[in-house]
Amino acid sequence: MSVTEREIVVETEEARQTPKKGLRRELSSFAVLLLTLSSLSPVVSVFGMGGDVLHQAGAAAAGLFGFAILAAVVWAVVYAELGSAYPYAGGDYVGVGRILGSWAGVVTLAIWAVTAGPSLAFAAQTLTIYVGQLAPQIPAPAVTFVGLLGALAVALMSVRRGALITGLFLAVESVAIAVLIAVGAGRPVRGVGAILIHPVAVGAGGSLAPVAFSVIALAAVSTVYATVGGNQALFFGEELKDPHRRMGPVVIMACMGGAFATALPIIFVVLSAPDLGALLRSPAPFAQFLSARLGAWAGPALSAGVAVAIFNANIVQLMGSARLYFSLGRDGLFPMPVNRLLSRVDPHSGTPRSATLVVAVFAGACCFLPAHTLLVFMTGLLVYGWSLVCLALLIGRLKGLTGAPGYWRAPLFPLAPVVGLVMAVGFTLADLADKDAGRPSLLLLGLVVVAALVWNQFGLRRRGWTPQLGESEG
Repeated sequence: MSVTEREIVVETEEARQTPKKGLRRELSSFAVLLLTLSSLSPVVSVFGMGGDVLHQAGAAAAGLFGFAILAAVVWAVVYAELGSAYPYAGGDYVGVGRILGSWAGVVTLAIWAVTAGPSLAFAAQTLTIYVGQLAPQIPAPAVTFVGLLGALAVALMSVRRGALITGLFLAVESVAIAVLIAVGAGRPVRGVGAILIHPVAVGAGGSLAPVAFSVIALAAVSTVYATVGGNQALFFGEELKDPHRRMGPVVIMACMGGAFATALPIIFVVLSAPDLGALLRSPAPFAQFLSARLGAWAGPALSAGVAVAIFNANIVQLMGSARLYFSLGRDGLFPMPVNRLLSRVDPHSGTPRSATLVVAVFAGACCFLPAHTLLVFMTGLLVYGWSLVCLALLIGRLKGLTGAPGYWRAPLFPLAPVVGLVMAVGFTLADLADKDAGRPSLLLLGLVVVAALVWNQFGLRRRGWTPQLGESEG
């Protein structure tokens, strides 16, 4: 027997010996919906990327977020059908890999795995901005790492207890969104037509000027990225009861609920701001809007609500990423000791605690990197991951692997995946035009894609690896 043959036998035996103990199937549709909405965090989307879009595209942000709701419909439909057919802890990569082949599964898992730490670290660093407004005497690094440790403490609990805690935080977040919508919808001072036909933004001299189409096109990618979601539900698929029947509706409700909760506040604020110029010039436009409408007390109250929302999102993102890493270990992607560590399920809590700790350490290490570097790691995910998901759904339905009886089935097929692929082309062009973050992100994650393909060709393919369909405990 040659050295290569012995290696294949050893790796196959390692994969066979990897523990197969599953997660506990104990979550209701409502619990998964709460977890998913907490991960989406409309408050973070509004005050994070929503504020950036306002500064970049000015009043055109209202029209962009209206368009993003339509993009969210496509996103929801695609992920609902794929998630209904493949509701597993590995998220996208299980369905994509089973339909398109191991190469696509490895690429998908690689880009999700490498962006998990940077995404958590970026949110943890963002928390310091809003806590600093309430307690400026606390050092920023302390806020970052204490916030991450707090999220870890909740993520290590049983998934049902974690869902309850994040649901309570989500209620606080929902109040902040509801107040913003109510105040904005109460007294509009400009019409939708004027905003759409003659959008303005702050020009070089500080005065309002028409927005260039190229600026609007570039801001559209950030708008869609801030508005879409719901696919996070897939990470909890092995803990959801009757997942093939329930996952599709959960994804639809989460995606569209998050989309409206993100888009409506921004649209109404643009329509109702008493002084549009002051709104667009402000570094904190939504706090400025509420302070102008309700008084100076609204700004600190809003900062507290945003801080709670960011912390809540970090909890659920950590929980979801841990289940992805658990799936990698269970599928036997690494040497046996690593697989055993990642695929270990705590007998008391029923959670993948080892995988949770690994992700938390990864995120903690990423906290030492600048925020812009972390952003570069993250933004290209939308292009690569979304393209493979749409292609998988298109081929999966044709092969009878999705949309089967009893599963959620996308209407008007193949409209949604085809429109999704067109969207992916648009995202690619916009990222290539963004030399600060988009273009470097595409190139960096492109190297990750190449490394994943090499890994698949020379490491996984020779032992016939394919994404596993998880088995949860009843």
